[in-house]
Amino acid sequence: MGDGKIGDPPGFFPPRTNPHHMKKASFPFMILLLSMAYGLDVWAQEGVIRGRMLDAATGEPLMFANILVVGTNPPLGTETDMDGSYELRLPPGTYDLRASYVGYQDQLITEIRLEAGGVEVLDIALKDAGVQLEEVVIAAERFDHTEVALLTLQKKALTVQDGISAREINRYGASNVAESMKRVTGASIVDGRFIFIRGLGDRYSNAQLNGLTLPSTDPYRNSVHLDLIPADFLDNVIAAKTFTPDQPGNFAGGNVNIATQNFPERFTFKASIGLSYNTQSSFRDDFLSYEGGSTDWLGFDDGSRAIPSLLTDPAVLSELTSSIHLRARSDENLADLLNRSIKSLSPQLAPTTSRSFMDHGASISLGNQFLLGSNPLGLLVGFNFNKSYNFYDGGSFQNWELPGPGAEALNQDRDLVLQHANENPEVGGFFNLSYKIAGTHKLSYTALYNHNADKAATELSGPFPLILSGGELESRALLFKERGLFSQQVRGEHLLHPESGIKFEWGASHVRSEQEEPNLRFFANSRTVNSDGSSSCVIDQSEFPLPFYYWRDLQDEQWLAKADLSIPFLQTKSKANKLKFGVQYSDKQRTFRESRFQIQNRSNDAQDYGCDAQAYFGDANRGIVGYDETRNRYLFGLYVTNEFIPKNNYDGSEKISAAYGMVTYDIGRLRFVGGARLERTELLAQSLDTSRAVGRIQQTDLLPSLNLIYPLTDKMNLRLSASRTVARPNMREIAPFESFEFIGDFKLWGNEHLRQTRIRNFDFRWETFPKPGELLALSAYYKGFENPIVIAFIPEAANPQIRFENVNRATVYGLELELRKNLAFLLPQLKKFKLAANFSLIRSDVDMPATEAAATRELNPEKGTSRPLFGQSEFLLNTALNYQNPERGIDALLTLNVFGERLAINSFVDPDVFEQPRPELDFTFSKRLNERFSLKFRAKNLLNSDTQTTMEYRDVQYSILQYRRGRSFGLSFSYEI
Repeated sequence: MGDGKIGDPPGFFPPRTNPHHMKKASFPFMILLLSMAYGLDVWAQEGVIRGRMLDAATGEPLMFANILVVGTNPPLGTETDMDGSYELRLPPGTYDLRASYVGYQDQLITEIRLEAGGVEVLDIALKDAGVQLEEVVIAAERFDHTEVALLTLQKKALTVQDGISAREINRYGASNVAESMKRVTGASIVDGRFIFIRGLGDRYSNAQLNGLTLPSTDPYRNSVHLDLIPADFLDNVIAAKTFTPDQPGNFAGGNVNIATQNFPERFTFKASIGLSYNTQSSFRDDFLSYEGGSTDWLGFDDGSRAIPSLLTDPAVLSELTSSIHLRARSDENLADLLNRSIKSLSPQLAPTTSRSFMDHGASISLGNQFLLGSNPLGLLVGFNFNKSYNFYDGGSFQNWELPGPGAEALNQDRDLVLQHANENPEVGGFFNLSYKIAGTHKLSYTALYNHNADKAATELSGPFPLILSGGELESRALLFKERGLFSQQVRGEHLLHPESGIKFEWGASHVRSEQEEPNLRFFANSRTVNSDGSSSCVIDQSEFPLPFYYWRDLQDEQWLAKADLSIPFLQTKSKANKLKFGVQYSDKQRTFRESRFQIQNRSNDAQDYGCDAQAYFGDANRGIVGYDETRNRYLFGLYVTNEFIPKNNYDGSEKISAAYGMVTYDIGRLRFVGGARLERTELLAQSLDTSRAVGRIQQTDLLPSLNLIYPLTDKMNLRLSASRTVARPNMREIAPFESFEFIGDFKLWGNEHLRQTRIRNFDFRWETFPKPGELLALSAYYKGFENPIVIAFIPEAANPQIRFENVNRATVYGLELELRKNLAFLLPQLKKFKLAANFSLIRSDVDMPATEAAATRELNPEKGTSRPLFGQSEFLLNTALNYQNPERGIDALLTLNVFGERLAINSFVDPDVFEQPRPELDFTFSKRLNERFSLKFRAKNLLNSDTQTTMEYRDVQYSILQYRRGRSFGLSFSYEI
């Protein structure tokens, strides 16, 4: 059994569900603002020149630098603001500009052509004057700085970090943050949504939106569902791999900051639409599905899956016990209640088939920057919709077990055929409003909404050991899972003292995340083929659970506020010298509810299951099926009982208070970045069964950090880092109740005695930036864990059970290599080709829990008493070959992504289960047809490698789960202003 679900066939054993419906969010006010943004530009008669002025060496903005229009009388000009940004509004014409700043070489930019209503974006990089004070003259040209700016940011960062720019995300064809992060050095994505950095995921990685922490939408994980955040609205995504005190202290792998777009450079409008054909999922007539609601196509339940109102009445629920069919035989009111309760539930418990379509999607976004009064106002708004289909049949799901100590081979425990289909619709919206006041103050509001759903149907069939009659298992699950994220942020930056550069920054956010699973249905039976070729089907509670319905709902609400004060000092020695102080407080409240109703057949009046699900669960066999006039009592077919368990529902809270101080100080060429963060954790989880113990953590941690940066040259750095961080259990893990896991029907227990994990981090990095947009970097790291949290088996339990436990220690260490290089150094004819590659080699080791280690030494000594961390790949490889020909509007990209073997399920005594490498080869070709229209072709998963998990025993591989995803070929069309 494992602390993840990578190898689980969807819905094989019952997940849980509950009765609330996802709240929808909308942005009606955006339409008015869009009209304003567009209208102000349409009627403008002047043109606009805007951009930023930067230090050419550091990429830092130059505040209050001068921009003058040459040859005007009286002189026209402006100065940059706190972000180094400037704006000039001028009549149509051709202009020369002079940029100047104290201590830097002046720069003259010539032949800037400006049209009425047009916008020209001009970023200016000034060089330090040194001993040379003459003016530099250049001709105006459009400068694509996105990727270069990201590498410049990486070069001058105080931490070891890697990232991906918006332009790269678009080039890769990624639709969300999860797909984007697969391309980042040392990062991998598990289950399509959870990020692992340097082999560390879940509690060891943190995610932020514009510097403000995001909560998880999964009751079993700390990780944020990164597939919930669309890529259309991003500026960049950066993973900080070393800790500084101004970051949250609860990470070891990486702190991922997702930066959304802010001030658009000019009026922008983009609309796109696309279709994609999958060789395995598109246009199938046998696509598994079931009858849902009218808004399933959008990913929202329309209410048809809600718990029937009758089954929310406490008085009714108290009557729906296992004996109701006996008590209701002679009680008209109870008989009527029994009849209405079972018939209020959907009779469909087995999937049907329908015809699937192609994957498809559309997006639209607008933005502009204009003056409100005399100050710039930036506006961005966007919407997106995507829907995908996934299908595989003939998949294999097997299990193997060790028959005894010293066995020569494993025995097969089950051999099932898997068929699975999933529809995944997604809708999202983004809104950003930013306003600058007097060049020294900036206010921003950002709203991000995303909602997606999985409408899935699964069938499993084959030999199963719990069927004592020797028949085969037939298992079905119908699932609808909605996930939603609605984040609102307000942020401010204030230059309190322009002369000294003292800056105050603050931010506050409210995030609501939800996950609900309404009306999950599970139904299993055994099937025996008779000698005459007919089949006999039996539903036997002693062999597997009776058919049931689940409703499950998770609601998280988080409020967060932070403030930072930066105070430059000794600026005559170095402009980098700075003191920084800050505070942060977050309060997350969680409610988790589940309801379960089980179908019973304990009356001789009900039909036996005759291999026809539609007839067995039809109204003729449910509730009242007749009346015995002789004995004056009702005859009942199937009926439903309330299986609500109070202990399996809980409320929780997580309150984190933090304060920090840090200093950046240059000692000659050596940059020292050091300080400490004080974090107070108050974590609480309490079951609705008040007789249960309360899970609680109250702890204060001092987290020191040291980063040393030594520039060997202007283009080359050495970095050293040491720090201490923590990892916290989530509320589910400290809530002392049991729930069903998805494989093998294990009971999973929380543990109110869990402790936080303390982590020691050491990093080394050498990096060089030969030319703009190029990079070569080598990193090494080591991490030591005290009290890491794992899932452990409970050997003394009568039936297989697992729980969360702390073990003594774990270690992770590894190497990373990254290269970004233009290939012109090989041949001048290759100047339009770029190669990007990164490779990570990772090793980890975590102790087994003591009871499991003792049993393993006795029954399977070949296994050892430690294992890798869950989800940690032993290597990661990303390569990308890019061809860009701007003159012809062509951009082509070939990418290869491979992860090494990684732990999927940790078993008790039996060999552990590992997910095997699955190379992914993708190709993207974009062609700009003219100034407005472009076409993009994308081929995904060209190798169509198996998704496979295996056990290994005595050098023999035993397959557990195996299926293929199919190849996809897509075409999208976009219009852009």
